[in-house]
Amino acid sequence: MTSLHALLLSSLLALTAHAAPAVPVIFDSDMANDCDDAGALAVLHALADRGEAEILAVVTNRKDVSNASAAAAAAINTYYGRPDIPIGTDKDGAKVPPGKPSSYAPALRDEFPHQALPDDQMPDALDIYRRTLASAADGSVVICSVGALSNLEDLVRSGPDAISPLSGADLIRTKVKNTVIMGGGFPRTASPETNIKLDPAACVAVVNEWPGPILWQGYEVGAALITGAELQNTPAANPVRRAFALRPFHDGFAIDHGKPSHDQAAVLLAVRGPEADLWQVIDKGRVISDSEGHTEWLRDWAKKHGYVKIRNSPRALTTLIGQLMSAAPKSAAGQP
Repeated sequence: MTSLHALLLSSLLALTAHAAPAVPVIFDSDMANDCDDAGALAVLHALADRGEAEILAVVTNRKDVSNASAAAAAAINTYYGRPDIPIGTDKDGAKVPPGKPSSYAPALRDEFPHQALPDDQMPDALDIYRRTLASAADGSVVICSVGALSNLEDLVRSGPDAISPLSGADLIRTKVKNTVIMGGGFPRTASPETNIKLDPAACVAVVNEWPGPILWQGYEVGAALITGAELQNTPAANPVRRAFALRPFHDGFAIDHGKPSHDQAAVLLAVRGPEADLWQVIDKGRVISDSEGHTEWLRDWAKKHGYVKIRNSPRALTTLIGQLMSAAPKSAAGQP
């Protein structure tokens, strides 16, 4: 085989490896308190740059006193060259306790280019959900939820409207292929996990009423995956780097030594699925949740639920997430 033939074969194999269609994703985020939401959106853009994901919409599920969660997401989308991704906000969603505004959302709003309005002037998250699902191909969409489940509760309980003649449950049943939720802890929580505790009633509604499959990723997964220091090597123009530089963590900031990667891992799961060399899936059971926000895995009867555990060492996942989160954008803001 000549060197030219070898080069052509190598190129063909590379194209074949990425021949699978991009996974259409709705990213549902509490882009306020923790910077792993910013990191997760960076991972999602990196996967989109590789042709693995299509970002259909971003919705936020946590009200922040800065009113800047949508702007933070928009700044990241703009940096990665996708300023036109629809963004919606939950106007009556889970609230950050008074006096604790986001450590990074106002800075991303004020220091980076974007076209978002204040959260209370953005389109409603439920409308964005229903419009996005109504226009999607049947059985195609993956929802990745990494915050309060308020938007998911609103969606599953929504009725037909001017956007779609289908109820929310029927839209989910018809359009959603899978839903990945970062929340809770498995096989059971000793104390309520933050995302579930933000809106325990919403979690109860989702575990009981959601008509499609749900893959859960508990707190224990992200706690084992420490990333963020990799962002030190990215440009100052990167809003994700700025978010990690502003987020206090231990005796410094998240960018200094990294922090748990709960939301980044969930995005990776949503797009690539539970790859057998990285994940173990526990299924043939169901998740339950109570009014205080505890979660537990039961095997009394099987629903379309499962949860994941890291297979073997977390090192491979940590390395992968760090590489994706710090990857240079394919088409950044202001570049062709």
